[in-house]
This record gives sequence, C-alpha cells and structure tokens, in this order.
Amino acid sequence: MSSLQTEVCPQLLTLFETLFSVQLTDETARIRDVLTQLDDKLFKSYTKPHSTKINNTISSGISDPSWAPETPRGTSPAEREPSPYVFTVLLDLVIVHTEVNTTSPPLTARIIRALFDATTQSLITTFQQLPSCSLPALMQATLDVEFMAQTLAGYTSKVAQQIQTDIYQVLDQKTDNAARVRLQEELNTLKGTLKRLREGTKVEFSCFRRAKRGTVGEAPVGFKA
Repeated sequence: MSSLQTEVCPQLLTLFETLFSVQLTDETARIRDVLTQLDDKLFKSYTKPHSTKINNTISSGISDPSWAPETPRGTSPAEREPSPYVFTVLLDLVIVHTEVNTTSPPLTARIIRALFDATTQSLITTFQQLPSCSLPALMQATLDVEFMAQTLAGYTSKVAQQIQTDIYQVLDQKTDNAARVRLQEELNTLKGTLKRLREGTKVEFSCFRRAKRGTVGEAPVGFKA
C-alpha cells in the first residue's frame, strides 16, 4: 500500500496527464484520500489485535495483588524489579518487530511506534483506575513506566512522551506527600536500578536500539512536590 501511494499511483497519474495533456487535480486528491483510508484500515487491522493484547496484559498485571510488593526491611524501596507484565509486553513487541522487520522493514518503525503509543495509553488508563497509590505502588509504577520508556526510546513519539508525563501526574494525584518526598530521596537509587536493568537486558531487547535519547531516570523528576 505504501508503494502504491508513493510510487505507483503518482507515476501513473503523471504519465496520464503527460500523454493526454490534462490536469487531474481533483482526481488525484480523491485517489490519495481513498488510498489513505485503505492504508489506515489495513494498518489498524494488523495493530489492533496487538494493542488489545497489550492492554489486557497491562490491566491484569497492575490489578494483580502481587503487583507492587512491600520492600524487605533494610532495603531501599527503589531496589526492585520491573513487573512481569512489563517483560511480557516487551517480548511480545520483540516478536512483532521480528515479524515486520522480516517481511516489510519500512513498516517496522511505524508499527512499533503505534504499539508503543497504545502501551502508554493502556498504562495511564489502568493507573487512573487505581483508588490510591502507596509508596510501593508509586515506586513500582515509576520503575515499570521508565523501564519500558527507556527500552523503547528509539520508537517514542510526542504522543507517548505526553502520555508518560500525564501518567506521573495521575500517580501524583493518587499518592500522599510522604510518598512524594520519599520518591525524590530514592531517585538516585532508582536511576541506578534502571541502569542495571538496561545493561542486563540489552541483548534480549537489542532490536529496539536505534538512537539514544534522554537520560536515565529523567522523567520521574516530575514527581517533585
């Protein structure tokens, strides 16, 4: 469809206009609109099932009673691991990346970017349903969101970045000042945790590495009271 939009149809229209000395301005616009609609329909038919699966994984993962465990005594609350649902979503995206990159490489960035947008939307929708956000939940949510954002940084978009900012605002509204202060105190530890996790998973998620963006743990600074 992309080839039809950018190469085949424009060449045919130009050839027709040249051979018959006519201008097909209106016809060209209509054809472009139809092709855009068909492209959008085909794109959604592929990405929607994946988006639905991602949404179900995130929703069930965060609603699980074991999602945000208490930190063992004597351990920093920022010293934790990403939730299981995070790895499930990322590994699903690895499979999608492999399938698309094998069959149609030009579509890889577009599809992964769209699914990343869907992922952040599912995250904020699920977090909005939380009645409140304790310190463990705040730490776990921050780690989950940041780890996914940093892993998929090469495919981020303005939409995903804005939703990520909105996620922190939603969490901030559901927590108390004591948890906010503690998060700020644990930011350096959280940054170290994220760095360790990124180094430890750089092989399994190497397909997402494109260009480095941002700095480790930058977004959570938005939690300042």
